[in-house]
Amino acid sequence: MSDSTINIQEQLDELKVIMEKLEPLEKRYRELRDKLKKLKEQRRELISELNEKIDEIVKIVNEQKSLKKDFLITREEYKILKEERSKLINRLRELKDILRNKPRLPKSPEKLREDLERLELIYETVHQDPRRERRLVEQINELSSYLKAYEIYINAKEEINEVRKKLDEIDLSKYIKRMDELRSKLDSLRKDEEILKKQAEELQRVKSELDQEISKLIEEVNELENNMKELRNRKNEIVSRFGIKKSANLSYEQLRRIILNKSALLERALRKMERGESLTFEEFTILVKNGLI
Repeated sequence: MSDSTINIQEQLDELKVIMEKLEPLEKRYRELRDKLKKLKEQRRELISELNEKIDEIVKIVNEQKSLKKDFLITREEYKILKEERSKLINRLRELKDILRNKPRLPKSPEKLREDLERLELIYETVHQDPRRERRLVEQINELSSYLKAYEIYINAKEEINEVRKKLDEIDLSKYIKRMDELRSKLDSLRKDEEILKKQAEELQRVKSELDQEISKLIEEVNELENNMKELRNRKNEIVSRFGIKKSANLSYEQLRRIILNKSALLERALRKMERGESLTFEEFTILVKNGLI
């Protein structure tokens, strides 16, 4: 009998040690679990904020692409019109030079045309000796030269107004203004992008630190769970010997009282077994669980 009593006391002592070990482990586990829950919530909030920053950056980058495209188109149009304007200015100078050098005609244009037609008719219909033919050709060329110069002058008078009208229609200032506006917007967007990127980098840094902290906590929690599992398994082995199925919410003193009560049943069963008397199912079960049968 004394051996079985000692055995019960040894198991009570072991149970006490187990529960004393479990208590701080469970407390630490709860603390870590609560902390881990808060850190994971912080991490979710950080990820959400980081995603918002990334979305903003993408939006700004796309806006920059659109503005750059608009700027390039505007700049190309500006170059084309500037080149056209330059050509018109050069042409205007040419026309002014022509008008300043108005040709001096020996006769009116109408009279010169009449003379030219007459000489051309003579050249085509009347046979001339070589000397007179050369003279006739020289006269025709001279009249043609006068009339050509006059025609150039008249055309210049007509064209100069068209050139001036085209120059007036070309407004480079609106393109310059538009390009300045686009540059200003692009500069502003670049600054916004830089600010957002720095904010995103800071959020990413904080997230990385949180990830490391969460990873360490998970390792500690897993280690605690393993330690608690071993202790709980051993605790369950001990209490199950006395037919105690649910012991999670029971204190050591409560378990101790139950085990001591159960030990009386164990003592009675041992005495009956020693005397060879019949055992009840409960007596038989407690002997089996304690390895006595």
